[in-house]
Amino acid sequence: MKGLFIINPSSGRQNFHDKIKEIAGTLIMDNICNTIDVFYTEKQDDALNKMAGLKQGDYDFVVAVGGDGTLNEVINGSILSKSDIPIAVISAGTVNDFANYLKLPQTPKEFCEMIKEFHLKKVDAGRVNEKYFINVVAAGLLSDIGFKVEKDKKAVMGKLAYYLEGAIDLPKQFNHTMHMRFTCDDRVMEEEIHLFMVTNSQSVGGFREIAPMASTSDGMFDVIIIKKMDVFQITPLLISVLQGDHVNHPSVEYFQTNRLKIENLEEREINVDYDGEQLMSSFPLDIALIPAAVKIVVPPQ
Repeated sequence: MKGLFIINPSSGRQNFHDKIKEIAGTLIMDNICNTIDVFYTEKQDDALNKMAGLKQGDYDFVVAVGGDGTLNEVINGSILSKSDIPIAVISAGTVNDFANYLKLPQTPKEFCEMIKEFHLKKVDAGRVNEKYFINVVAAGLLSDIGFKVEKDKKAVMGKLAYYLEGAIDLPKQFNHTMHMRFTCDDRVMEEEIHLFMVTNSQSVGGFREIAPMASTSDGMFDVIIIKKMDVFQITPLLISVLQGDHVNHPSVEYFQTNRLKIENLEEREINVDYDGEQLMSSFPLDIALIPAAVKIVVPPQ
């Protein structure tokens, strides 16, 4: 087979480069691949543009090496190119929600075995305005922490960098709510809220079961909305999140849909996260599901 590695060199910790070399060497030496090309990103959209320029048959698979943001760019490029080239993932970022949900390999040996077996899973993707996402669109409480944590802190401290920044930022963010309107086929809901997320998998922000009914191949998004609440209610809610029982909390709205319009009913600008990237286009958000949009290389289930 012929593979392309798209690598974000600023993702992850220092030892991940050694893992990539071991993986590439094993794939060649074990005759799993006869050709491996490598492309290093230098700036935003490099991975997107590289993937978007590929044609069907250029490669048997492309490996996205980085965090959720790198995978997001590769997914955007894949959909734009219509190349239908299978995508494998090597997690080198801080959180890696999508890879965690699919239980993708964490060691070079397991990754090479997965490529050798080459089991493919068709997964849904989403479109938000003119961009595409594979895991989540979110705004509000703690959803912009990834933009605030410096890259060197992420590399050294990993998830702890997010948690520390979140602990510092939580009291300030809790004083602000968002006035939003949500419209889908079977409901219109207008609320003062702290957070919304539209997710394609169960894992978001390092919480592995934030959307317990979610599946990447069920043709539906899972929508979680945390309504305005008293500051003293936040601790019981966080405990219920850790226990996986938050969907029954009276301040949480949880439903499934394949299309959703979200309107911002106040004047202030609100940051929107999609797969760890900041969405620059403004409200309203027009979110639609694209069924079976991408082929992902996964371990045999």
